[in-house]
This record gives sequence, structure tokens and C-alpha cells, in this order.
Amino acid sequence: MRAARVLALACLSLLCAAARAQAPAAPPRPTPQEDFRRLCATVSMNPIDGREMARRSECVLAGVLPSPNRLAEARGLARAALQAGEPSGGLMLYLVFQADPANQFLKDGKVDPAAYQRLAARPIAERKDQVEAIEALGFAAGRSQLPAAVLLAGYFHDTVAPGNFHRVGALAALVIRNGEHGPVVERLAREADAVAQAAPQTKASIRGFFETYGQALAIVKATYQQRSGGNSCQQPQLKSVTSGDIRGAEYLPLTGNMVKDSYLVHGQWTEVWTFDACGQDVPLKVGFAADGWGGAVSTVSYDKGD
Repeated sequence: MRAARVLALACLSLLCAAARAQAPAAPPRPTPQEDFRRLCATVSMNPIDGREMARRSECVLAGVLPSPNRLAEARGLARAALQAGEPSGGLMLYLVFQADPANQFLKDGKVDPAAYQRLAARPIAERKDQVEAIEALGFAAGRSQLPAAVLLAGYFHDTVAPGNFHRVGALAALVIRNGEHGPVVERLAREADAVAQAAPQTKASIRGFFETYGQALAIVKATYQQRSGGNSCQQPQLKSVTSGDIRGAEYLPLTGNMVKDSYLVHGQWTEVWTFDACGQDVPLKVGFAADGWGGAVSTVSYDKGD
């Protein structure tokens, strides 16, 4: 039965191929870029509708529509769309912030340490555009704008603040329930679940947790080897995490329901990560310090119980 079905499908494929060979060639389908250009060509020069403002903002930001000041015009249109209550205006306002070279730290695909440090040292009083952009993204995601929800989940994934990994999990689950099953969303959901299961008390971001986990694992293996006279433990397991309070905490002044207290600018805290290394408990002292631009610097050492 199965073989007959496979044969039938093969025959059907051959018939379809033969029919295509005899039929006149269909015109090539336009690429997404061509579709986007056509859409931009229909956008009003002076939109009064919020959705049209957001659409024009996107076209200007992408460089499809000419502008003497691409970022300023795209930002102004996005703000106007947001003020009109259009969720995609919030998404565009965030994208404009991200596209602004003044807010970027990558050079040739790699982190430029000097640029990153300049951003990290930016005073909170000079971060109004950043606050506005994150608030706008939260508004858009809260209005069930799926692209905004995915971006917001990514923001929570990378940004240090207590509970952000819970926010990633909740947003990713919401997006998946609404029919989005792309690899990015599924990875966010998977990593959020892994942190929630292994380290529900951590205050680190998901990104910070996994970056630190590699350091921790190396120290656990080295400690076990030293204790056991040269034997190795290939797969230590994290069994518990406890976390202290944040000292000197200062947050970006975000007030929206979706993003409040989601961006720790300054603050330090210590966690104890206890691993089971082939039957031996190996406790580690893990220190975190917010770096000023959403990330955190971590240090890992064997916890001697001092």
C-alpha cells in the first residue's frame, strides 16, 4: 500500500513536470524586495492615516523612498503614527533607533569595544530616544503586533534585569500560539525554558546566563579533576542557583507595562551556582555587574564558603 502510494506520487510528479514543460512559461514571481518597492510606490507623500505614516516610515528608513534626512523623517513619521495609536508606528520607532549609527557598536560584524564603552557611559539623562524606542516597542507588542513581539522577546533575551527570562518565555509562547513558528522564536522559547528549569532564581539575562555558563562549566571540570586526582567529569549538571540582592541598582526609566524595570543600567549582585559533578557538589560564586548598555560582566570562581 505504501509502495503504491509512493509510486502514485512519483507518477503525479512526472505528469506535472510534463504538463509544465508543455505549458507556456509563467512570468517570474516578483521578489519580496520588488513587492516592497511596489508597495512603497503607492504610499502617500503626506500621509494622514497612522498605518500609512508607519508604512512611509518603513519605506524611508529602507532607502526606497528618497529623503534629505532619512533617519529624522522616518523617526518623525513613526512618532506621528504612534501618536495616532498605530502599533506599527511603535515598531518603526524602535527600528529607527536601532538603525541610527549613533546607537550602534558593531564594526564589520564585530563588537567595537570603544563604541560599546561610549554607549555604556551615556548618561540616563541623554537616553530619551532609547526610552522612547523601547516604550514604543512595548506598546506595539502589547497590541499583538507579532513582529514587535518577536523583537521585544529578543530585547528581553539580551538585556539584563531580574525576570527578563520569564518575559522571553511568555512572549515566545504567545507568538507561537498565534501561528509563528520560525527558528528565532523557537530558539527563544527553548532557551527561556532551559533557564527557567535550571536557574529560576538567576537575575541574569538569558544571553548573560549562557555566556557565563561556559565559564562555569570549565571551572567545575577543572575543580573535579583536581579533587579526584586527575579523573574527569564530562557532564556536570547545574543543580541549584541562589541569588543575592542587587547593590546600587539603577534602571532605565521605562514606565510601560510591558517594559517597566526591564533594563538594568547599573548594579552588581552575586549568585551561587551549585553543580553536581559526577556525584560531587561543586559550588561556584558568580558575580554579575550591569555594563551600562543592556549587558553584564560576569566573574566565576570556586566558592570556598568565605
